[in-house]
Amino acid sequence: MKVGILGAGQLGRMLAAASLNLGLEPHLYDPDAGACGHRAGRCWPFSYTDQDSLERFAREVDLCTFEFENVPVEAVQIVSRHTHLSPGTAAMAVSQDRLHEKNFLRTLGIHTPDFKPYDPGQELPEQGILKTRRLGYDGKGQLDLALVKNPWREIGQQPCLWEEKLKFQRELSQIGVRSRSGEIQFYPLVETIQRDGILCEAIAPARDSQALQPQAQIWVRAILEGLDYVGVLALELFEVDGKLLANEMAPRVHNSGHWTDRGCTTSQFENHWRALLDLPLGNTEMLGSSRLLNLLGELPEMAAPRAGVFPTIYGKEARKGRKLGHITLLAPTEGEVDELARQPWQSGVVTHGS
Repeated sequence: MKVGILGAGQLGRMLAAASLNLGLEPHLYDPDAGACGHRAGRCWPFSYTDQDSLERFAREVDLCTFEFENVPVEAVQIVSRHTHLSPGTAAMAVSQDRLHEKNFLRTLGIHTPDFKPYDPGQELPEQGILKTRRLGYDGKGQLDLALVKNPWREIGQQPCLWEEKLKFQRELSQIGVRSRSGEIQFYPLVETIQRDGILCEAIAPARDSQALQPQAQIWVRAILEGLDYVGVLALELFEVDGKLLANEMAPRVHNSGHWTDRGCTTSQFENHWRALLDLPLGNTEMLGSSRLLNLLGELPEMAAPRAGVFPTIYGKEARKGRKLGHITLLAPTEGEVDELARQPWQSGVVTHGS
């Protein structure tokens, strides 16, 4: 069976690798001919505005998915007319606009920070976080109003969303997966550590999270069922005084779940394909305690192979702040993972290029 992926970055590459393990033939569509994922399957290096190429691509594959939610909706609509595409256009449309997303979450009874839409030129509050409504990720498209003199100039004259600035204790991520027939599985709640809006570490499972995980799963289930969603979805969360607030949803495999490739019986990438193919979902049980370390900006010198340390390099050109790979640490206990993370190479891995 031939499967398509819109986008050929690192997520596309890892999705393609998982599809090969299931005996599938991956085709990756991305305008960037040098994108790292193209090496993992058949390369389609054409524009998202090239209707003829999109139609040829869609007719070539038996089903299709996307690696990130900012693929132009028009391209997704063209592909979906000629092949099965999951998650659907409804999930993409909601997640591409922060205002639509926040309103959608609240209709499901999911708690979020206070927010309000603003258009260019409107007088803004002195405090809070200003975010562009579209095309924001890895800390892009947002600023702290208390730290800038001319926010509209800084953020680019475009529609925005104001959010209250929270005093949160930590950030968390809950990943769930739903199959075409409605089966749902969850991965453990994960604590995420950010720097300048970019994920640097993920701790799995999140410490002292037993009381929070049920609520996180209820919310993710509501999203999956509310959108008749098929595939993997992540919900990013804040913990504030022992309670959860939803930040953003990501309708795709997610950086906070990369550790599942080594740390779980079935990775998020394999379960994404299982969901799309309507196969029984794989067991999400952990194989121990895990920690994900992103490699940002520049690859460090790697030490000799050692037990419990699994590097994954994406094959991308080095650039400041860019995700070039990750390391998964895996050990039977939380304490042993902490000990691995204290090794001398760890500090260089996390901070290099930041």
